[in-house]
Amino acid sequence: MLNTFLKLLIPAPLRRRLRAGHHLLLLPWGRRFGSYYCPVCQTRLCGFQPLSSYYTKNWQSHGWSIDALEPETLNMVQQTCPQCGAADRSRLYALYLRERLAGSPSDFKLIDFAPCPALRLWIKHTFQISYRTADLLREDVDDRLDLIDMAIYPTASVDAFICSHVLEHIPNDSKAMHELFRILKPGGWGILMVPIFLRQDEIFEDPTKATTEADRWRYFGQGDHVRLYSKQGFIDRVNAAGLKIRQFGALHFGEDTFRRCGLTRNSVLYVVEKVV
Repeated sequence: MLNTFLKLLIPAPLRRRLRAGHHLLLLPWGRRFGSYYCPVCQTRLCGFQPLSSYYTKNWQSHGWSIDALEPETLNMVQQTCPQCGAADRSRLYALYLRERLAGSPSDFKLIDFAPCPALRLWIKHTFQISYRTADLLREDVDDRLDLIDMAIYPTASVDAFICSHVLEHIPNDSKAMHELFRILKPGGWGILMVPIFLRQDEIFEDPTKATTEADRWRYFGQGDHVRLYSKQGFIDRVNAAGLKIRQFGALHFGEDTFRRCGLTRNSVLYVVEKVV
């Protein structure tokens, strides 16, 4: 009854602004009493912000259902840190990088493709390593390059990389994976993540269904995506590039850590290694 009255009293645009901004009002309380924690900005919080309505509106208007596909690493309810803007997957990376990069020497070379701004800042301030960022289109990076042709990086010259939610944009993702294998040193590793849908039986990619932005929203769930990854399909394609893949989930990090950091129980971090 009260909700109905408020809907009549408060215009819809204002209700949306209030829902989007209420986390900001709670930030001072969250820093002292919050039960959630962002490992990127290292802030206690009352909670995280939901996934932007930009996506849900486009899914609805183009007839695409994310619920039917069951995304593996996506918390639509607690997706974004209201303090630094880090998505749930970036918070997952921070948990792992704190473990893996501790004690790394200054000449340890890490390349971050399509970097998350908040995670980039955290890495720079936390680790004394050789850290570079790269992207095809963005201007706020160190290196402008195409992932399928990274000639500026010599073979076996990189200790580690972060390549998060990039491959689903690239028509020839297998070639990009082979390039990632090439630039890694023997024993090198990388965080390699794509959107994975657990009810998808195999990788779905069809150039005839990716001719317009509307088509890509309808078939792939985003206007600049060119495929849907199944879990096994992704693993098989990574292995075919010569990379060994390891999975880290709630069992590794702890279920309580996942809850505090706003990660779903079925979130999985994929780490690849160049084993020769």
